Amino acid sequence: MKKILFSFMLIFNFVHAEFSQYQSNLGLGVGLGLPTGYEFRGIYKQNEWLSLSLDYNIFAVDGINYNLNQDDMDMNVAGSIGFSTAGVLLHYHLFGGNLRASAGFFYDMGGLTVDADGTMTIEGVEAPVTGNVSIKLGQTYPYLGIAYGYDFNSIVHLELSLGTYLMKRPEVSLYFNVGDENVINSILDTLKDGSNDALIDSKKTEINELLAASGGNILNLPDIILQSLSITGVTMPNQKNLENDIVSLIQEGYSYLPEFLGYSLLPVISIGFTIFPF
Repeated sequence: MKKILFSFMLIFNFVHAEFSQYQSNLGLGVGLGLPTGYEFRGIYKQNEWLSLSLDYNIFAVDGINYNLNQDDMDMNVAGSIGFSTAGVLLHYHLFGGNLRASAGFFYDMGGLTVDADGTMTIEGVEAPVTGNVSIKLGQTYPYLGIAYGYDFNSIVHLELSLGTYLMKRPEVSLYFNVGDENVINSILDTLKDGSNDALIDSKKTEINELLAASGGNILNLPDIILQSLSITGVTMPNQKNLENDIVSLIQEGYSYLPEFLGYSLLPVISIGFTIFPF
């Protein structure tokens, strides 16, 4: 029995020594962050002081539901959102160890898009609309952070990081489609004043075709009416005002975040594992 235990201890000490002496320059990591979601990374260690990582983050939120009631429009924004970023980070290992400071950039892989449906009042006509709201929180996000990776004297590292995204003013684009020529024609009928009735009737088909050619976005209708009929001042929600309203709503959330050099600082915390198998 003593021989068996002695042999086991020899094998254990040998394996532990091999793992503790193992040095790898390439690693693969997975983690979970808040609010970044699932995290994946590849790491290259230049030396004990410097390393470089390529990172990809993705998260999804279900059950988005918000009622937007502005400028004669009653719109329900509902659905789910998906958001992903890819980035590159340079890490400086303080004291040549597991504690490191990180800096780099993340690139927006598509922004946020949510579905919308509701009604919009145009010249007194209630028009049912469907579409979406697309939000970009910036093209790139600088990142600053600090992390610690405990290595267990093996190829597996447990890592905890705390950092911040530096975010600029968001950009919003809106797409609302009526999809019913009869509704568009009813809107055009409200523009008649007795002297232009025949002109408006003759232009209805053209206006519907121009609207369809422009992508069907009802927010383009005032410009198309101006182009075809030289009529200005069509009463309907203003696209710029709506976009600014949504931006203001987002920035209201930003107001709870600290600021630095014109950026809003979005804190990020994550935990994960990195394996150095190569």
